[in-house]
Amino acid sequence: MQPQNIPQPQSIVQDSNKKRRTWAFVCLFGPTALIIISVQLYALMNFFLGSATANESELLANPPVWKTIMNVVLFLVGAITVLTWLPGIIIGIVLLATPKR
Repeated sequence: MQPQNIPQPQSIVQDSNKKRRTWAFVCLFGPTALIIISVQLYALMNFFLGSATANESELLANPPVWKTIMNVVLFLVGAITVLTWLPGIIIGIVLLATPKR
């Protein structure tokens, strides 16, 4: 026969609650921080690199390939964070509201 309702040691429960709280804060603040960082990086990159490479004769020229790649990568990071923002808020609230006992 297996014993039922074996109480867990208090330290294991506290460690589990600490991990849940950490992941809750990551879920709550991670997507918001990433969207802010990606927008700032996008603006800074285009401002500094655009002013450094633009001449009067090259205003309508094609941008360098690496600049296009960086724009696409920052766009994808922003799109992923926008898609994960609401689920992250919901999961973070659930993790904070339901600690292990």
